[in-house]
Amino acid sequence: MKNIIIILISTLLISSCTVNNAQKDIPYQPARKYFVKNTYDNKDFTEKIISSQDEFERFFGAATTMGIDGKPTPIDFSKENVLALIYPKTNLEVKIIPVSLQENERNTVYSYKVVEGAPRGFMTIPNTIIIIQKPNSKKIIFHKIKE
Repeated sequence: MKNIIIILISTLLISSCTVNNAQKDIPYQPARKYFVKNTYDNKDFTEKIISSQDEFERFFGAATTMGIDGKPTPIDFSKENVLALIYPKTNLEVKIIPVSLQENERNTVYSYKVVEGAPRGFMTIPNTIIIIQKPNSKKIIFHKIKE
């Protein structure tokens, strides 16, 4: 009987000390067929929250091509925001990979990783754009996952 009481008290103490950091996945859509304009001069890696068409057009242009999948992903800034990750101009093969978009009690956290590859014979400005629903009042935090 004494052992059961000790186990019960221990279980209660342990469970009362755990913190409930419930995280909820937030849906997002990758934006396709956009490029970083040459007029945007970024010397450092840029993490950007874009909430208007005018602001978006300062950074990005549409890369429309012929065919069914040739149009850029539509973005409705009255309902949506864009989270953009822009790498500085480089000759390296670079992939910027979205890992997750999650919401906790206080923040929305966008986790991503950057994978650098071999040099190439030309320069590019690697980027990744995702489209999210207009967020609530929670702060959006960018989190780079190190390999």
